[in-house]
Amino acid sequence: MGVETAPQVALTDAPGTDGAPLRRRGRRRAVLVLLAAAVVALAGALVATLGTRTPAPGAAPSLPRPPHFSLPRLGGGPPLTYPGDTTRHHPVVLLFFASWCTPCQKELPVVARFVRAQQRAGSPVRYIGVDGNDQPGSGLAFARRSGVTFPAAEDQQESVAYQLGLAFLPDTVFISAGGQVRHIVEGPVSVATLRHWVHVLTAS
Repeated sequence: MGVETAPQVALTDAPGTDGAPLRRRGRRRAVLVLLAAAVVALAGALVATLGTRTPAPGAAPSLPRPPHFSLPRLGGGPPLTYPGDTTRHHPVVLLFFASWCTPCQKELPVVARFVRAQQRAGSPVRYIGVDGNDQPGSGLAFARRSGVTFPAAEDQQESVAYQLGLAFLPDTVFISAGGQVRHIVEGPVSVATLRHWVHVLTAS
């Protein structure tokens, strides 16, 4: 269990309709998120795990609590809620992306293809996308172009990322059926990592 890091894009780098960055709502929130990111980075530098933070034997995992949210659904329809009826007693993978995020443009089509294969195989894992700091129309077009078949939420204020202490994109969060965050990948996630942690979630 831990946090993996890879190249990312800051959530505050999204271009607005006027060309200005879309920033988090409130200076205090931005400072708190940046501080949380700094703590994560410092913790990662203190262990010899090549970018993965792992707790010491017997220590409590240094992972956040799972988020709680009810957000508009990308493309319309009922809100996406976690925890909710469709995710109760199921492992959940949260996938954070945005249309303006360059690493996401390469990652999301690969992730979407993996999820489609999992869905065809009848996997019990529930996948939820979170389109953050984005224009809804752009996020929806990006998701469709990438072949996304899992539900995705509109989160223009990055409220879910804030709960998890995430300041960059893309991110992948693995949550057990019991509602515990088991692992976080900060940056593009590989198919091998997806496959491994989906196996961990379904085997536990």
